[in-house]
Amino acid sequence: MLWLHQLYAVDEAVIYEAAKRYYAEIMMPFRNMIQRNLEKLRGLRIDVIAPSHGPMYHKPSFILEAYGDWVFSAPRNLVVLPYVSMHGSTKAIVNYFVSALVERGVKVQQFNLSRMDIGKLSMALVDAATAVLGAPTVLGGPHPNILYAAHLLSALRPKVMFASVIGSYGWGTTVTQQIAQMLSPLKVEFLEPVVVKGYPREDALRALDRLASEISERHKKHGLT
Repeated sequence: MLWLHQLYAVDEAVIYEAAKRYYAEIMMPFRNMIQRNLEKLRGLRIDVIAPSHGPMYHKPSFILEAYGDWVFSAPRNLVVLPYVSMHGSTKAIVNYFVSALVERGVKVQQFNLSRMDIGKLSMALVDAATAVLGAPTVLGGPHPNILYAAHLLSALRPKVMFASVIGSYGWGTTVTQQIAQMLSPLKVEFLEPVVVKGYPREDALRALDRLASEISERHKKHGLT
């Protein structure tokens, strides 16, 4: 049996993270519907929110402002970078690219898909302006974990504005084409990918610098902070 104080959202830091995870994993695809319903609440005096499940909010502004930020605000100056690396070459590409973005003032959250909580990736996508997938090639196409990440992006429909692919291959690859096709429902601007044969050499590093600069410029052009 819950004590009275457990019925309410008292620890706002804990509740905020749980609420954002719920929004990211379940409600984000319905962002437009949430926007319309939040608009209906404008001007109303709300003393308490008592949902059918979860804690009650005796300070409704806390959760209303959180949802307002998630659904109305522009994305942040943030790149989300899920990746997998089998033999180290894609990891080297990711490491260099992350440094290149940070040097240009772009925040990055990277996620190793071989050992992570997929809910954390979903939460990061709530705020991201750009998604870059770090993809090694398996039998000519993306690693299965990258296919899952691309499917997740397409299904959750976050506010991302730009997308691209970085990665490596051995003999041949259709990584870029497959991922671009999977992300097509998002209507994002697909930036020129950097997918290289084997371990990255000087020309690959220059291409990564170019992509990092392009992302930085796009974010600045849209006033993302």
